[in-house]
Amino acid sequence: MPITSDACNGPCNHAARNAWNAYDQATLAHANAIQAWLAQPGDDRGPHPAPPEQPTLPIHHGDPVWDHRCARLIRAALHEIDDTAALLAAGVDGHRGGTRSGLNGIAAPSHVSIIDTLDELYGALTLVEDQWREVRHYPPRPRRARGSHARTLAIGWLLGELDDILLHPGSVQFGLDVLAWQRRLRAMTKSDPANTMSPIRCPRCTERQVRRKDDGYYECACGRLLNQTEHDAEYTRQADEHAQVSA
Repeated sequence: MPITSDACNGPCNHAARNAWNAYDQATLAHANAIQAWLAQPGDDRGPHPAPPEQPTLPIHHGDPVWDHRCARLIRAALHEIDDTAALLAAGVDGHRGGTRSGLNGIAAPSHVSIIDTLDELYGALTLVEDQWREVRHYPPRPRRARGSHARTLAIGWLLGELDDILLHPGSVQFGLDVLAWQRRLRAMTKSDPANTMSPIRCPRCTERQVRRKDDGYYECACGRLLNQTEHDAEYTRQADEHAQVSA
């Protein structure tokens, strides 16, 4: 069945949306092919152009806005944004020099770009907080000096309200923005060799001392190695555990 208005807008329907977009393009191409086929003299016509097959991928519907898996992804991403932003801010606070050589020859972000990005992030977070406070008739957001502490407070406040926010029809852009910020900050930290600390706890020693290595593996100070798949699975598991405890 086609994508409908009640379908989840998150990653769970990414493949289905791509398939239906490709189907729509193929349907248009088929209509043009039919017109060209009909314009030919009957004796010169080849086989009748075959219509494209409709996609068969399942469509995940929102409950009511987001599929439960995508809601968990958004919560985990919002948690990660705070950790990743803290890593970037720590690099600036450490006064490492301007633009540096990153991993695999990719230029590492400069202090200016990091500061501008974190300032933009804070503005985006507090805009949503202000909007939600207005929707719920909460008191206005306390005015704070911009910085890491203020960003953490804003994210913590949004996490506390997140279940209700994600039930609101207007949360679609917010959820997509959170996932986009996660990708953006991940890209910045991956290009900076000094920002290799992972936010996960080691599955062996349970300490937060897991770092990304240049060869793509993650290694804890206790010696535990994880490949990217294992690391991401562990991150998802720990994020789910945290969400259950916070619920």
